[in-house]
This record gives sequence, C-alpha cells and structure tokens, in this order.
Amino acid sequence: MASTVLIIANDKNLSKTYAGLFNKKEFAIFSAHSGRQALSHAKSNHLDAIVVDVTSQRLNAKTLWRRLHGESSAPVVLIAMPNAKIDSAIKHAGVVPRPLVSKRLVARVKAAMDARPPRVLTLGTLTVDLEKHKLTRGNKMFPLTPKEFVLLKLLMTRAGQMVTRKTIIKEVWETDYTGDTRTLDVHMRWLREKVEESPSKPEHLLTMRGQGYKFVV
Repeated sequence: MASTVLIIANDKNLSKTYAGLFNKKEFAIFSAHSGRQALSHAKSNHLDAIVVDVTSQRLNAKTLWRRLHGESSAPVVLIAMPNAKIDSAIKHAGVVPRPLVSKRLVARVKAAMDARPPRVLTLGTLTVDLEKHKLTRGNKMFPLTPKEFVLLKLLMTRAGQMVTRKTIIKEVWETDYTGDTRTLDVHMRWLREKVEESPSKPEHLLTMRGQGYKFVV
C-alpha cells in the first residue's frame, strides 16, 4: 500500500518538483499551497508524512505546524534555506536544505516514517488510535476532539505520575497563563465521559486536589 505524503509549498512549481521526486508506486502525494488547503487535507486524509517548505514568506510555519499537529500525528519534514533558524516550537523529523533537495527529501521522509512510534497507545482496556484520534474502551469507540486527544495522550504517556495543572495548560493550550483553569476542568469532565465506566466515580482519570491530574491503569 502506498504511503501518503502531504507536500505544503506556496509555490506551485516547487510543489510539483518535490512531488516528482517520489516514486508513484510507493507514495500517494497530496499538494497544498496554503495553510487552509493543508488543514483540509490533514482532516480528510490519513497521512504518513508531511513535508513543509518553510522558505515561503506567506506561510506561518509555527501556526501551521500547531494546527496540523491537532489533526495528524504524521512526522513533519521541513525544507528550509541553509542556516535558517527554525522555531524551537516546531517539532520536526528533519530539515532538508534548499536548493539541494533532490533525493535527500525522499530519504528523509522514509527515515521519518520508519522512526515513527507505534500508532496506538494501549493501557489496560483503553486504546487510543494516534492517527485517527479515537478512543476504544472495551467494545465502544469514541472520537476525540483535538484538545481531548492531546490531553489524554499527555496523561496516558505519564501514567502513574501526577501532571500539574500548569504543565497541562502549557502542553495542551500552549500558554503559561493559569489564572483560570475552568476550561481544563470542563475538558476533563468531557474526557471522563468517554474514558470512565462511571464518570462520577473515575478509576483512571484522578484529580489530585489543588495540584493536577493523574492517569492510573
């Protein structure tokens, strides 16, 4: 089965050039020339990798990455000018320098896909599909909103550990402001309705009063 790659480049000619580097028998290529198109593809297609040309002045790479991250867990490979400063907030699987893209891009994309972590996260009777953002509890399946997905993934990957409200707010909402954490509490209530057999008596998503939350198996 062909691997699906989304190529994001403002310049349509460059996008065509990048797409032409990939063997059509191995890869199915989608192209996007704006952030809106990129998000549309990410929402409607299963992606194995994402390529972003960050040399375009019309693409806000940081904002685009943040929004793509909420839709897909596919690894991101960047194309950038040599010595370009990449914002540390953009988590990527490698940078390919322009203009020396050629076969380096294909090699980097393949390496990024090979290095991907498992596509599901399972603890006890709960399984989270990291690609489709769905939770399975027993024989029931629940879709997760972008925030619910990031929140549950954060707590499950730190199972048994108390995660502070400050850490959760920073990781999930990407802000250091903790003056009002009611939004967190509301999302936790929604999440418990999907995770717990009895949401009013949670067994997995526990409140550490005045501190944060903990996931236990």
